[in-house]
Amino acid sequence: MPLTLACLLAFIAYAIGYSYGQEIITEQKFACVFNTISAAVRTSRFDGLKKSGWKASNNDEAAVFLAHVFHETDGLKTVREYCAPGCGTNYAGSWCSIKGKPNKLYYGRGWFQLSWPCNYHAASRSLGVDLLSNPDLIEKQQALAVKTAIWFYKTNKMDVPSKQGDFAATTRIIDGKLECNGGSGAAKQKKRVESCKRIRKCFGLGEPKKNSMC
Repeated sequence: MPLTLACLLAFIAYAIGYSYGQEIITEQKFACVFNTISAAVRTSRFDGLKKSGWKASNNDEAAVFLAHVFHETDGLKTVREYCAPGCGTNYAGSWCSIKGKPNKLYYGRGWFQLSWPCNYHAASRSLGVDLLSNPDLIEKQQALAVKTAIWFYKTNKMDVPSKQGDFAATTRIIDGKLECNGGSGAAKQKKRVESCKRIRKCFGLGEPKKNSMC
């Protein structure tokens, strides 16, 4: 039976769609990355990633993104700041017209530690979930913990340098004021970079081609 052009094109489209991200962050590679948590917790976190619908476009992006996740969440041991709820009042301020809701705290939550009322409001509008009124949802729903990180990641265009393996550029976006150019968080940046180099190996990558320090 001859293979028609339509069938061939359909097969190619399927193959591309299947390979795009489907096999990049596998459960085995996820376990390699997040190697300091229990299997049960890791399975729950991985399920959240799958439900979020996000897929890395290449190994570099997977390594960069997950390295930041590892750093921000202590290896996914937590999806909220360790200082919470006590430090919640530290995030009561606002640089936009949005104010926090009464008796709600906006400390860091999710895979990228979403913080501040302005960010909770902006993420709410993008994701279609009222996080300003219900910030605790990020802690309770694994997929939402991922989605808020992806929202920040894409909104701030971290995905562009991530796909090129430019870890320094992404660090500059997520915490540049503290960690880059010898800032007060320079020691934290060193740990962040060490995590990235280890995680690159989980995806079969060698040393970064670009300087990882910002």
